[in-house]
Amino acid sequence: GKHIEGLRAFIAPYSAAAVADVVGVPAETIRELAHAFSSAERAAVHMSTGVNMGRQGTLCYWLLQMLSFVTGNLDAPGGNFYGEGFYPAAKAGRVQQEQPFFDSPFGELRHVRGALPGNLFPDMVLDAERPLRALIVLAGNPVLSAGGEPRWREALSQLELLVVIDLVRNATGEHAHYLLPSTDMLERADINICGLGMQYEPYVQYTPAVVPPAGERREEWWILARLQHAMGMPSLLDAEPPAPFARLDRMLARSGLSIAELAARPDGVAVLPPPAQGRFYTELVQTPDRRVDCCPPLFAEALSQARAIFDELRAAPPRFRLINLRTPFMQNSWYHNIPKLKRGRHAHNPLHLSPEDMAALGLAEGDPVHVESAHGRLLASAHGDRSLRPGVVAMTHGWGNAGSTGLRVARAHPGVNVNALLPTGPGSYEKLSNQAFMTGVPVSVSAAN
Repeated sequence: GKHIEGLRAFIAPYSAAAVADVVGVPAETIRELAHAFSSAERAAVHMSTGVNMGRQGTLCYWLLQMLSFVTGNLDAPGGNFYGEGFYPAAKAGRVQQEQPFFDSPFGELRHVRGALPGNLFPDMVLDAERPLRALIVLAGNPVLSAGGEPRWREALSQLELLVVIDLVRNATGEHAHYLLPSTDMLERADINICGLGMQYEPYVQYTPAVVPPAGERREEWWILARLQHAMGMPSLLDAEPPAPFARLDRMLARSGLSIAELAARPDGVAVLPPPAQGRFYTELVQTPDRRVDCCPPLFAEALSQARAIFDELRAAPPRFRLINLRTPFMQNSWYHNIPKLKRGRHAHNPLHLSPEDMAALGLAEGDPVHVESAHGRLLASAHGDRSLRPGVVAMTHGWGNAGSTGLRVARAHPGVNVNALLPTGPGSYEKLSNQAFMTGVPVSVSAAN
């Protein structure tokens, strides 16, 4: 590796004793875990959306990889390895690393896989000089899924054109000039691509449509192609016949497969060999000199901010931190309109607190509570949750459908939009990844009576 000295300099101030109070884990426990991991014959470490959605998700993931690297567990049997699925795409990392920042009215920005920070969208629409004027939403619901609901509603009301492609009219669709019905998962052919690279034994499956589309539903690619055609732009409809799976066919070709070949199989499935280990350092590292960059210069600003955040938390730790909560009864802002999933405490989204915090606040199950952050305030009901430690509270997001006239069941069980407590606008996202800050939010909690 290279820039090892930068990695050492960054972690030096953060001994177990120094961080114990801030992270809420005893120093001895941290030392025991560090010793167990480093002395194990083989060890693997994983993190996902919970940490990624915090203020330092990229640095956390970088440190995870460095932990695996310096302990000899990266690209080793029993440790962490690079998964490719049916489409080897390691070179995309080099393209992303070289993506530069550029100046904008909202500060320095960079494209991440072609995208800009969603938390800046309302600011871009409401910009006095060069406002964004149109938006197409595909199966999304940013009004309830992003921070700053009032500002999102204001921004959407100012658009000259809002097209929403979905199965239902959700909270965002209420603002649409055009709501276009798309096919659902049983009405279209599909291929599993979302888990690409996340399977130890990679497989790919093609599934044909099971039933014809209801009413005037159309596949998303067709809707977008028709819009392009109407604007005089090239589209998939220029080909005869159209080939919406052409790119996927090119991807599959990297593994010697094709849509036609998969479709001819009885179950549409091809199981691929597990990723070959021992190739990471010779074939997959994308730095020009093929050495692992242990402290990329691109991280310089984030490393400085990390120290400031740590000092802030040590000097004035928040009484409560709000984290994400997921349940089988809710997936983002979906499942709202399914009657069977609106039962008992799952008919709304209570604030989950530890039993210790319930007692300290004098709360009983179901009592109303005020939850307030620097960005908003809401009224919720209290629910005791033994899985939480004191000082941590949690709520499911995507609720708040009181005004969603297209969702009868959801409107009867609206819940509250926890994202009203989240920041929005410049400074509310991580610059390296463009990920919005959505967890670990400092809040205060008090009985509503």
